[in-house]
Amino acid sequence: MPNGSPGDDPIIDVIRHGLTVYGEPIDTQLRELSKLLAFSRLQDWFWPIRDLPQTKLQTIVARKLAELKRDARDRGWEV
Repeated sequence: MPNGSPGDDPIIDVIRHGLTVYGEPIDTQLRELSKLLAFSRLQDWFWPIRDLPQTKLQTIVARKLAELKRDARDRGWEV
């Protein structure tokens, strides 16, 4: 059973442990997403797509980040 140690979960590795898992720009974008989403929501969103090919994953992550930044700006947040 995973306990949050490095290697248990790719999103935990990137966000909590600061490890390189997917490489750039995906790792940085995931860290940015973690500032805009509760960690549990980020995990739930990311879990079904975590094993996609990197090109497809990067597109999805970039779109989600742009969507959340746009929404935050529309609500008056500085991002």
